[in-house]
Amino acid sequence: MLVAAFAAMSLASGASAAGETASLDARLDPRGKTFFKQATRPGNLSIQTQISVPPGSPTIEPLKRANLRLPRTVNFQPKRNMPVCPDSKVNSTTVSVPVPTIVAACPKSIIGNGTATFALAQSTNLARDGVIVLFNGGRQNGLPRVKLYAYSYDTEVGLYTEAVLRKNGGLNFPVPPLTADSSVTSINLDIPGSPKSVDFPSKGITANLPAGQDKRYVQARCNTNSFDFSGTFLLGQRPEGLEPGPTTTLNDSASYACTGALGSPNLRTKKVKGPKNLRRGQTRVYRVKVKNVGTRFAKRVKIGVRGKWVRSRNQRAGQIAPGRTRTFKVKAGLQGRAKSGKRTVIKFRTKAKDAKVTVGKIRVRVR
Repeated sequence: MLVAAFAAMSLASGASAAGETASLDARLDPRGKTFFKQATRPGNLSIQTQISVPPGSPTIEPLKRANLRLPRTVNFQPKRNMPVCPDSKVNSTTVSVPVPTIVAACPKSIIGNGTATFALAQSTNLARDGVIVLFNGGRQNGLPRVKLYAYSYDTEVGLYTEAVLRKNGGLNFPVPPLTADSSVTSINLDIPGSPKSVDFPSKGITANLPAGQDKRYVQARCNTNSFDFSGTFLLGQRPEGLEPGPTTTLNDSASYACTGALGSPNLRTKKVKGPKNLRRGQTRVYRVKVKNVGTRFAKRVKIGVRGKWVRSRNQRAGQIAPGRTRTFKVKAGLQGRAKSGKRTVIKFRTKAKDAKVTVGKIRVRVR
């Protein structure tokens, strides 16, 4: 059971003319009853970032990069049949497309949604709200790629960026220069999230944001007492069309308490492959595929062979991690008194500590 205790600690560093600070809030809740210590389970991920200036400050520096760090035990795993939103439909040139149009471009590739706030011309008095749609960008060098499209109905201008979730949990979103030297002051992401409706009174519009289409996209396990997040935010002028200036680095972190259940192993024999014709007294190798569909390591795995006229020895097979499948090579043969032309069934009984026995079978003919 996930403990609903949230703590965020500000670690702002560096300085700027406006004296900005950064804050990061994050939480991760299980979609089921609980997370586990050894097995990953689907979760709801929520991240909120905010760049703030002291009261009375008229301007804010542009955000150049948001480098988020997720716990190593969190990963993005799109289901196999989830389509990838191709670059031909959503890319860096997509900057002025309203939400209904961008959603229609890749409706089955949406992995989450969110909101954003923009400060026009770096002025804190001209903040405008925006909305975010997140897409499955497939994989880059084997790592999950996320596409982020933000759109402001007030300015009718959008922002595109993307990031790859690194093995160390890094999720690095570069922020391109915005119209009128505007700044991103907040980014709030929900994966897979829930449907949102955001009103824009100045336009008389309500933007409807669909939730992520893959409820298992975020996978996590809790093997400590918390999920620890951190963020590094780089502010300052960018060289694209502007004179590059000094960079301000702001940091913040957040920790969300969790309790991981120990769980239990659960073995399933998926398939047995091998010769279906055996001579009396002959021993051959069979391949037994076993999956641990439980939530804990299956340890001290052993495979025994049983059946009429069958001879073999129990084999130690090691261990199987949760969600993993292993194929074991097991020797089995027929005794000399086996009757030629008859058929028999070889049974492979797999057992492990704290797990029920699972049996795989293969029917063979005596030659």
